[in-house]
Amino acid sequence: MRRHKIILALSLCAGLTSALFTAGILADELEDAMSGFDDFDKPATSTPATTAKEDSGDDLSDLDESGFGDSDLDDSSSGDHYIGNAADRDIDTKADWYTISGYTSLLGAYNYAQSDQSVVAPGDMPMDFSGLSRARVKGGLTLEMKHGDNWRSKFDVMAWYDASWAINGRDGYTQDVLDTYESFYDLKDAYIQGSLNRSLDLKFGRQVVIWGKSDSIRITDIINPLDNREPGMVDIEDLRLSETMTRMDYYFGHWGLSAIIIHEPRLEIEPAFGSDYRPSDVFGTPIPYARFPDRTEPSWSTDNTQYAMSLDGHFTGWDLSLYAANVFDNRFDIEIINTAAVRYYDKINMLGFAGNVVSGSWLFKAESAFINDINYRSTDRKNRLDLLIGFDYMGIKDTVLSLELADRHIFDYEEHMLTLTLEQAALQGTIPDFVRQDSLQLAFRSSYSFDHDNATVTYLLSLAGGNGAGDSFDGGFQRLWIDYKYTDAISLDAGIVDYIGGNSLIPFYQA
Repeated sequence: MRRHKIILALSLCAGLTSALFTAGILADELEDAMSGFDDFDKPATSTPATTAKEDSGDDLSDLDESGFGDSDLDDSSSGDHYIGNAADRDIDTKADWYTISGYTSLLGAYNYAQSDQSVVAPGDMPMDFSGLSRARVKGGLTLEMKHGDNWRSKFDVMAWYDASWAINGRDGYTQDVLDTYESFYDLKDAYIQGSLNRSLDLKFGRQVVIWGKSDSIRITDIINPLDNREPGMVDIEDLRLSETMTRMDYYFGHWGLSAIIIHEPRLEIEPAFGSDYRPSDVFGTPIPYARFPDRTEPSWSTDNTQYAMSLDGHFTGWDLSLYAANVFDNRFDIEIINTAAVRYYDKINMLGFAGNVVSGSWLFKAESAFINDINYRSTDRKNRLDLLIGFDYMGIKDTVLSLELADRHIFDYEEHMLTLTLEQAALQGTIPDFVRQDSLQLAFRSSYSFDHDNATVTYLLSLAGGNGAGDSFDGGFQRLWIDYKYTDAISLDAGIVDYIGGNSLIPFYQA
């Protein structure tokens, strides 16, 4: 039986910068089928060809003339946009070698189609996630500095506190849920960036690197992990977690070659076990809270260093990117240490490409990634090929329509990778994979802007399914929301999310 969970949320932000309606995507097993939204700093493809450095998101050429204007404050590694009024900007930019900006936001959410008791294993405490589910106060502060003509640095910190847990009664929730959802702080950006010569740039520190052309499905965008605590509430630019890395960019003609060394082995932030985003029956029969394995965080070391390289070409009417990476996978495996089960993460190798072509009002896009050595829990390591095709249509005034379709194909597939039950897996000391040979995902997005572009209404539908035993429909979600810029200092976001349960053997889509 298909079940629905609907969340109504409202966000109000005020201050020098706007704050987006924040939330997350799904946990590690759900990310492949339900993650990926707007890629924040995709290069424009409808403009005439430029050199690769002129079209780069890390371009430093405007430092002499403009310092840190709107484009710099709207950095791809930050989900918050500067919309301060002219007076605020004048105050912030009196010292032309640095800018300080900040924002505050209020976010509320209400679950009105949620059971008042979570499904738990015998002996565990049921928790009530219905009604008020968020009363969050969030703030952020950004410092940007210019060092001479060719160098700059940025430091961006944010923190939030959610009072809904205190309002609802903290004693009614596990400590894991409170630790995950009650408060959080993060150093989003902390880097220095500059030009070594006319063709070579260096960027070192905590940062975000975005790969791929898709707006709604992650195929080649594998560099930064995600904040997966909450599904489907906002676009992905708010969810990427920065990592400490060294990035070198070399530009020649219309091409840019990037080499990246990722020093910080940061994993995704996952939902708390037992929460409404990862209920205790996420893999089938409810698992006791005490039995769900802890995970081992990889340490900073030479063995855990990750590497990536990309080659990007920007031409008149079309772009092409080639990718290679050795990074941590978001899938976990189980290891027994001193009779206790723990979760650990391995690396994968990826070769991929992404491209798009502009034709009139149409933007056609494609991505592909060959992923080697994926560590599935129920069998040997496998290889997988991910493919995506899609288009954006902009021929209707103030409207953008987007459709994307992806297929993830596992080579040398074995049927028990989908059908293995929790009880059977427990005898093997592991957890089922619940993966199909071909996992399909469809994403449809439409947006309409009005009131002189001060307001935008967006609808997003994401559905998952595939082949194999049982029903072919795994579930998905749909979301409708409005972004409204009330004044230069205040914006209002409101939306509704409908989570659509599936009918297949994959249990975590039935929530």
